Amino acid sequence: MMKENSSLYFNMVLGTIGMVLIGLGFIQLFQLGLQMDHQGILFSLIGYSFTNGYIFYLERKAGISNKLVWTQSIIGVSMLAILSYWLFL
Repeated sequence: MMKENSSLYFNMVLGTIGMVLIGLGFIQLFQLGLQMDHQGILFSLIGYSFTNGYIFYLERKAGISNKLVWTQSIIGVSMLAILSYWLFL
């Protein structure tokens, strides 16, 4: 049982890191924006939001508590904000 939980939490951490890296990639792409493609930016943001929502849905389905999912969300958004500020400003 303990091994299952640690595996679940490890995958949760990897998922959060992956979403932060994808978010940083989008920010880098928007910043390079040789041509401001508003439709591409909109589709990227919507797709990122849907993917993020689906990952949270799967985490709830796996039995992870709502408190832990919200904690992970806050940490992920904070990491994305801090890293994007540090890397791109």
